[in-house]
Amino acid sequence: MNDSVENQLITDIAEFTHNPLSFVKYAFPWGEDELTGKYPDEWQIEILTELGEKLKHGNINTQEAIQVAIASGHGIGKSALVAWLILWALSTFEDTKGVVTANTE
Repeated sequence: MNDSVENQLITDIAEFTHNPLSFVKYAFPWGEDELTGKYPDEWQIEILTELGEKLKHGNINTQEAIQVAIASGHGIGKSALVAWLILWALSTFEDTKGVVTANTE
């Protein structure tokens, strides 16, 4: 990767600090290859949007835990959402540290 592409990537990613939904839209090639016909589900979009709004308006800060409970079946995308949030946090906040927990498996 040349310097100008790398610098543009850094600039782009920095814009998503308070916008996890836009980060997810930017970071993955939606509609291509394995993601053909794929896009975040409406409930995932709602959670990412709500988190971004809380960050923008100061209702949550970067030192607070993100706590979301989702009652659902298997295979609906909960793990994907968690992975997106982890990638977003690691990519947009300096010195990110975290713990991920689950009550089963």
